[in-house]
Amino acid sequence: MVLLLSLLLAFAVLAMMVPGILFFLQWLAEENILFTTVKEGTAKAIVRSTRGNSSFSRLIMSFAGYHLNASKSTWYRDGFPDWEVLYHGKGNGNGFPETDDEHYDRRSRLLKHLGLYWVGWPWAESVYVYQFEWNETYTNDQGKEEVLPRAKATDFIYIADFTYAIVTEGAETKDRLSTDELTLVTVAIRNPYRALFSGEDWMRRITAAINRHVRNFVGNQVYKDLISSTDWTAFSAPVIELNAKLPDDKDGTSPCGLLGRYGVEIRTADLQTIELSGEGKKQHQEAATREYVAGQNAEAERILGRAKADVVEMMGEKEASALHKRLEVIKEHGRAGELLAQLDAIQESSKGAGNTIVWANNPFVALAETLKSGRSETKEGGEK
Repeated sequence: MVLLLSLLLAFAVLAMMVPGILFFLQWLAEENILFTTVKEGTAKAIVRSTRGNSSFSRLIMSFAGYHLNASKSTWYRDGFPDWEVLYHGKGNGNGFPETDDEHYDRRSRLLKHLGLYWVGWPWAESVYVYQFEWNETYTNDQGKEEVLPRAKATDFIYIADFTYAIVTEGAETKDRLSTDELTLVTVAIRNPYRALFSGEDWMRRITAAINRHVRNFVGNQVYKDLISSTDWTAFSAPVIELNAKLPDDKDGTSPCGLLGRYGVEIRTADLQTIELSGEGKKQHQEAATREYVAGQNAEAERILGRAKADVVEMMGEKEASALHKRLEVIKEHGRAGELLAQLDAIQESSKGAGNTIVWANNPFVALAETLKSGRSETKEGGEK
């Protein structure tokens, strides 16, 4: 009975300790002590500490469908560089019959279950931490894309495609206008060892190469043609070619290009924005505003002019109709019709305040005489 109670008590204590142990392991992993975690699509480098100096030990990576070409692994391929990221998924052309990720993951079952990776004893091995500077973009509250500069100590490197922003300032066009450009490049790390330990900052190298290309591209076009261009292959193709060859590569030597020297591949390059910089930007905006306002005013004048023309046309048609009717009256009634037409004209002219009509010959006298003459003819000639 005492033994049973002791066992139950031990299990109870263990049950209470397990959550605490798991929490403690996760805390150790966050601090990169003994263990670490690796986000999907990234890799971490483990360095060895020897008398205060660090040297590369190995890489750990989490990327579905891919593995690292580690020299001591059973799946190592001589035809590929060490620590190259290789695809082993379905339909791979690298000669890997095993397409399951489990085959390339040598962690213990417990570590897999907990999502942890073994780093090493703190005094012997640690996670490599380095200073990294880059630009990202985000959409602000107005829906405009803004550049966000980033700079911090980081302990991982992106293996999967990641988009970086390259800002080029003061590039002059062919017609000597100063412009600022934003280029978005999608980058994939094909060899994290070369990217981290080549001796150069790969992000700075890419930025310098793209800035040089942007300045050449902009400098060969006038501003008007530059902002209206639709054939962006002329821009992106030379950027992609940097993967195989950089301007300072020496012929006949290897490795070459971003891919060979830094293990970095530019997947896409898009020139997102081209804007006038400095004082030119302000002047351009003011000129564009003036042009827009002038255009709107001109359109308003055209609308008003059309309306006036329509009114004149309608008035003309009305006058023509009235004139036609007057001519018919004159034709039918002779002298009397002419006098009536004069009366109509006088009546129309007298409209409006301040108008004064001066009669040189009173038409009423002529009208009366005409009517009198008509009555006399009727009496003499009988009824008509």
